[in-house]
Amino acid sequence: MQSLRGVVPVLLGCLLVGGTTYQAWQFERASSALQTHEDRLARQFSSLELTVAAVRTAQAGYVAAGQGADFWMTRVDDLMAQVAAGLSERQLDGQADAVTALESAQSRLDALRVSDRRARNYVGNDQRLLASDVIFVESLEILDRLAADIATARDAEIQAGRREAATIRQYQAGLVGGAAVLLLVLVAVPKSRGSEVPVVPEVRSPDVPAVPEVRGAEVQGLADAADVCVDLARLLDGRDLPALIARTATAIGAKGVVLWVIDEARETLRPSLAHGYSDRMVQRLGTLPVGADNVTSVACRTLQPQVVPAGSPEGSGAIAVPLIGAAGCVGVLAAEVSGRAADGSTLPLARVIAAQLAAVITPLPAVAAGGATDALDAPPAAGAL
Repeated sequence: MQSLRGVVPVLLGCLLVGGTTYQAWQFERASSALQTHEDRLARQFSSLELTVAAVRTAQAGYVAAGQGADFWMTRVDDLMAQVAAGLSERQLDGQADAVTALESAQSRLDALRVSDRRARNYVGNDQRLLASDVIFVESLEILDRLAADIATARDAEIQAGRREAATIRQYQAGLVGGAAVLLLVLVAVPKSRGSEVPVVPEVRSPDVPAVPEVRGAEVQGLADAADVCVDLARLLDGRDLPALIARTATAIGAKGVVLWVIDEARETLRPSLAHGYSDRMVQRLGTLPVGADNVTSVACRTLQPQVVPAGSPEGSGAIAVPLIGAAGCVGVLAAEVSGRAADGSTLPLARVIAAQLAAVITPLPAVAAGGATDALDAPPAAGAL
């Protein structure tokens, strides 16, 4: 039975790794498909824009000296047919915002046909001056607006695809983070079970209480951290982030948590969100220079988590974990901890959550020196954060 207890977590771990790898591969395939789709869209819209530009050039041939107007009129008919076909194709499977712009472009094309017929009538009556006015003023304005509508549709399509790709990346990061936490749970469970029978029963008096099961809180913390990571991966509205910061404090056993975010200049850290501190503590904190000598700045600068042990069993310590993205550190998750958490035992949980937070945090706009900030202040005991 004991051997089976050891095998089951291994099998579950193998299944978890295999499932996570497969799903991550599926996410990667979806991202590649979106990139291919974006490239195809770029080519289609580029072709449309070039065709519109060619219409402008061909119409000018109606009134050019020594040119055959019939040739250029046939050319304009072919080009406008190409534009119409391109607009219709994109309207069939375009995004809502793009379809609105494409419908506007279709209306512009209809107006261009009316204007073109008027120019042709003037050319047929040998009224080239009037034809020039129509071509170089009226039709040119319509063509400019038609090109602007096509550009608007292109931007809407591409931005929609990029938003979908960003969502997939968030899900992928959440999948990996959640799997990592679950693996930690699988590793911790056998250890917690092993700690339940270290003492021979007959050497203890019935009046002596059993050894407390200290691992239970750690397993619960792992489960809480896993839930936070999953919800961070599904985060769509920034207004939901404060509740997740509060749950983070519970998962890592922190009295208070401050989420510091770096500015775009990467010179200072500003507190963006906090939990566990009253509103009256909001006024004194300000910003932290990245080069300063405190654990939060050091964590940001070195990309390494920092621990400040408690001075006494009843005292408070601190941890500071960098939020590391593709471009480097985007912030620091700082927490005031006490009790068993003050020895850094919950640091791995904080690191997993910080890795997931890094996917949803972006640098704050830089502010002038001495500028105001809506920073959240920490209590004196957490001043090192």
